[in-house]
Amino acid sequence: MKKATLFKLLILFLLPSLLIAQKTITGSVKDTDGLVLPGASIVEKGTANGVVTDFDGNFSITLKGEGNILVISFIGYVTQEVNITDKTSVNVILKADAQQLEEVVVIGYGTSAKKDLTGALSEVKEKSEIASQYTSVSSLLQGRTTGLNVSSNTGSPGAAVSVRIRGANSLRGNNEPLYVVDGVIIDSAGEDVIDATSDANETQQTQNGLTGINPRDIESVVVLKDASATAIYGSRGANGVILITTKKGKQGKAVINTFASSSILQITKTIDVLNPVDYARYRNQTAVIDGNDIPYQIDGNTVFLIQNGVPDTVPLRQIKWQDEIYKEGYVNTGGVNVSGANDKSNYYMSASIEEFKGVVPNTFLNSGNVRFNYSNNLTDKLKLDTRIGLYLGRGNMSQGASISGGSRSFTRQLISYNPLIGGELEIDDPEIGASNPFSWILGFEEKINEKRLNASVKLTYNLTENFQYQLRAGTNFRTKSRSRWYGPETTKGSFTNGYLALSDLSKTAYTIDNLLIYKKRFNKKHKIDATLGVTFDGSNGDNTIYEVGDFPINNLRERSPQLGSLVLTPFSSLAVEDKILSFLGRATYTFKNRYIFNASLRRDKSSKFRGNNKVGYFPAASFAWVATKEKFLKDSKVFNNLKVRASWGQVGNQAIKPFQTFNNFGAVFLSDANNNTILGVAAVNIANEDLTWETTTQTNFGIDFGLFDDKITSNIDVYLKETTDLLINTPTPTSSGFTNLLVNQGSLENRGIEFSINAIIKETDDFSFSVGGNISFNKSEITDLSTLAPSDIYIDGQLVNVSHFLGNNVSTGNNFKAPANAFIEGQAIGVFWGYQTNGIYADQATADAGPTFQGNPNQAGDVIFVDVNGDGNVNDIDKTIIGDPNPDFTYGINTNLRYKGFNLDLLFSGSYGNDILNGNLLVEDIALGTSNNIRPRAFFDSFSNNPNGSAPRIGSTTASNVPNDRLIEDGTYFRLRNATISYDIDLNKKSFVNSLKIYASGNNLFTITNYSGYDPELTSFLYDGTILGVDWVGTPNVRSYVLGINIKF
Repeated sequence: MKKATLFKLLILFLLPSLLIAQKTITGSVKDTDGLVLPGASIVEKGTANGVVTDFDGNFSITLKGEGNILVISFIGYVTQEVNITDKTSVNVILKADAQQLEEVVVIGYGTSAKKDLTGALSEVKEKSEIASQYTSVSSLLQGRTTGLNVSSNTGSPGAAVSVRIRGANSLRGNNEPLYVVDGVIIDSAGEDVIDATSDANETQQTQNGLTGINPRDIESVVVLKDASATAIYGSRGANGVILITTKKGKQGKAVINTFASSSILQITKTIDVLNPVDYARYRNQTAVIDGNDIPYQIDGNTVFLIQNGVPDTVPLRQIKWQDEIYKEGYVNTGGVNVSGANDKSNYYMSASIEEFKGVVPNTFLNSGNVRFNYSNNLTDKLKLDTRIGLYLGRGNMSQGASISGGSRSFTRQLISYNPLIGGELEIDDPEIGASNPFSWILGFEEKINEKRLNASVKLTYNLTENFQYQLRAGTNFRTKSRSRWYGPETTKGSFTNGYLALSDLSKTAYTIDNLLIYKKRFNKKHKIDATLGVTFDGSNGDNTIYEVGDFPINNLRERSPQLGSLVLTPFSSLAVEDKILSFLGRATYTFKNRYIFNASLRRDKSSKFRGNNKVGYFPAASFAWVATKEKFLKDSKVFNNLKVRASWGQVGNQAIKPFQTFNNFGAVFLSDANNNTILGVAAVNIANEDLTWETTTQTNFGIDFGLFDDKITSNIDVYLKETTDLLINTPTPTSSGFTNLLVNQGSLENRGIEFSINAIIKETDDFSFSVGGNISFNKSEITDLSTLAPSDIYIDGQLVNVSHFLGNNVSTGNNFKAPANAFIEGQAIGVFWGYQTNGIYADQATADAGPTFQGNPNQAGDVIFVDVNGDGNVNDIDKTIIGDPNPDFTYGINTNLRYKGFNLDLLFSGSYGNDILNGNLLVEDIALGTSNNIRPRAFFDSFSNNPNGSAPRIGSTTASNVPNDRLIEDGTYFRLRNATISYDIDLNKKSFVNSLKIYASGNNLFTITNYSGYDPELTSFLYDGTILGVDWVGTPNVRSYVLGINIKF
């Protein structure tokens, strides 16, 4: 009995220890992307007791000791210790260990370890739920890196954006960067079908040239900024290079990721104009001033039209056109991708669709993307890498801005059209008038149909342990058709009983790269990485156009355009073709991982040029010193990385169209003696056989550092870019039949400082908070225009004799048929050029004493224009610099807050110090006394209603068609570009779903700015380098609200 009792007491004493020893912990191990990590090690700390995760990343371990810590590790990831006190299940997320993996960055024609970089570049990697909200790669980059300025201010489906890297390098050529997708060069983002209308006043919605690339499929985007990084692209690297790498599979079992999202789109702003009742008052006052009968009877808030002196009995309908036209749009997306990898191969396949309905009725873009990426080690020495992307899009665009700014402009009419219509009419009734906003919706179509194929095949053969040969063949194929229809109810279509303009683009670009790569490490001190290559890039394409009107049956217009009896432009075609044969070499030498030397040289031979100018050489050299490898910093507790960089290089810009060095001919309409129209052929240019590429020489100094185990990382770069052989139009004798000749003469420079910083403020298993920012300063100056004869102009009130030229006219109509920008030796690029003003003439005596304006006498209430030269008459000689469209700096701020499964990401961006010339004020902010609606200030604060007001008298036209400083506004802005909150739902480890994430997001949620137009980010003249910072019939930006879900299996 005593023995039994003692045994029971012993069992009770040992029971807690036995229970601890038998405690079982279950869980899973994944990476930060939610991918399972099979084979991860789980060890009970202080013991030899351990297990590994199964194929699904799950584990179960029975504890044998009294400890409460599990040590989880996996090759290439940071080891993590997890406290399991009072826990029976844990789900562990491991982060990649950059020091173990030696992070690799894509560079031109190869890759490099990040620690070995000597040039200025930025890499952008974005979360899938954030990337999915952008329809273009360039929009995804806004505010996320230094030196990159991206502008987009339209909510139109697939609309284009403007991208600049470290300022503009050309005055007449293209300033867009070079895009390279998986090693294949993509043509300029601004390239599109030729303008599908013969009316010089009409423009069309230009689409983004990178529309066909799905941001969800992108692994990384690398922005190459200095010449040492871009010189390997030779004559096409002057504007910077953006390298896009699409995704591949990761080691482990197949991962299936499905996603769906839905967005609501709203315009961010409407322009404030007179309400219908105040508009009636304005029109009545105008009639009295002009000595006419008033057109409206106003009874409280009701307005009646007066006809033949008798008011109608039915009140007029009061319409706010912007509210009536701009409605909520939406974007619905959905798709799936499948990826995986093993020791021999990896694959990534995706398919997605997008339904985009714009904020303008009847505008839409339905598109689909398919991608197939596959790599396979065919043998121990031979590897195959295939990348294929296909895009299909079909949609209907709204009418683009009219550069005349007249009645044919859809966006103009939304603001200025009469807000009073017949009381018995619907707002879409054609009787309202041929130019009313709804006529552009009901009677206008701009159908597009586009196909894109981007594909490449790369073979890599390991010749020896150190030598490797790569052969890549790639193509970028694109077709696009555009059909513009102006119905009889539109202004333009009413003259021809319907008007059809057809245009098509077909273009194929191809690339063949042959690369020999050598990599060797000697005695653990020396490392050489060298590349020699021969590349061939070419493209050929065709642009066609056909315009016809007067259709007997409009429904057959597209299938049978030949039924149109009035041929406005006969079928014509513009062929384009160019080729570049290149030899390139690059070598990087590293000594003791602390001194890095890099040099490259590229030789380009281009078909765009003739004679000796066909060939150009583009060298570059750079050096980096890794100070933290030195003894005095090796054991530093503050600096874990400190690198000093210096680089120099030359790159080119072949910014001319094909065949510019040859005489070009085109079709023209001529009239014979009997006034019959006949088709003829005429020269369209003067050939200049001496044209060559613009050359940019860039010097860069930079510092990279990481503090406290990379809790704080930062980059600082200082650069000087000097561009010579600028393409400039120089005047020619009238006898030549042309006004100018394109020549290489002139230079400009860009100087700047870039700074970025990222800091991890707090990081634990359940909580983290990080913040980052970047700021870029760039100052431009035109340093030489000596090919142009100097002439006298006034700058800061002083007469100077200097070479200069003016930009293109903003408009072809009367409202703004003048240049807004000047390009002056010694000044910033594209300064605003116009008249200075000094208020309003307070009385007739003062007006009579003032200088005449263009020979016309003044009246009380007219704008006072400054007579700069004091000759008593204000004319073109009195124009001077009135503003600067270039910002002092641009910036971006990002932050991430994580708590357990919740994530909050915020992105802010902005610009400071730039001016905007708001040409819309010529129409909106002056009470011209016409039927156009106007802003309230132009009426209530006009001299006619307020002698002390700031707006001119009703009916004054002196300031209505010329650029002047009354149009200059501050373009500074601060914008919350994106806010995303997501939640990773904790799933049962036995669930067949690996991860489930839901998210909500908003884009362009608010903007702080003093600018009175639709948006301070301007794209009115996206690809005209001589019209900068001008807002002319621009369209509003959109705000979007997104809900989405990602599910991984």
